[in-house]
Amino acid sequence: MQIFWRLWFGLIVFIGLALFFPFLWVLLLHKSTYKTFHFMCKIWSHFILLMSGFFIDVEFEEKLDREKAYIICPNHVSYLDIPLIFAVIPGVFVFIGKKSLSKLPLFGWVYKKTMILVDRSSKLSSYNAFRHASERISAGVGLTIYPEGGIPSRDIKLQSFKTGAFRMAIEQNVDLVPVTFLDNKRRFPSDHLSGSPGRLRVFVHKPIAAGTYFSEDVHTFKDHVYEIINNKLSEDESR
Repeated sequence: MQIFWRLWFGLIVFIGLALFFPFLWVLLLHKSTYKTFHFMCKIWSHFILLMSGFFIDVEFEEKLDREKAYIICPNHVSYLDIPLIFAVIPGVFVFIGKKSLSKLPLFGWVYKKTMILVDRSSKLSSYNAFRHASERISAGVGLTIYPEGGIPSRDIKLQSFKTGAFRMAIEQNVDLVPVTFLDNKRRFPSDHLSGSPGRLRVFVHKPIAAGTYFSEDVHTFKDHVYEIINNKLSEDESR
């Protein structure tokens, strides 16, 4: 039964992309329409989550300013993470994501046109991604960066963080917002065909203000955010 439900989810994603693709294609012809494109992505995300039987339960520790550019820093546990971030985080932002996903049909084209792609095996690619990200922040567009660098295996609760997101926040003087996904791994694991519809809880932690940490503190900053997310996951497990 779970396999059929996963197939249903895949069908809903495809239908959603097919329905929205003509609008997305037009919007992506000009950089000036990115905000409208982003709004369409939010609608698409709500559509596929609702039609797949997911119900969003989000709690903000502190209200975010939708006019402000943040670096959003969530744990990465499932393919649901991207649509769920679109659905719950206010304001306009782009993702920094793996270059390999740009090869997927239909989705890959949209992904390549709108995301900052990085090949983590290439130092030049990482440098270029960092430069493009800096340009987006300067233009008032936020970033979503998964600090684990990918989805860890099922037995790892929270993988060790890379420093990129924290270095970016320090150098660009931007507030960083930790986000904890509490149900995504259980509802839609990435490494096998199981899962179920239901509630998706998201806890958006209060922003860590720009200027709290400096360049020499990047590892302390990284460890602090790791502790915030890990403590929230542990607290939920103990209930």
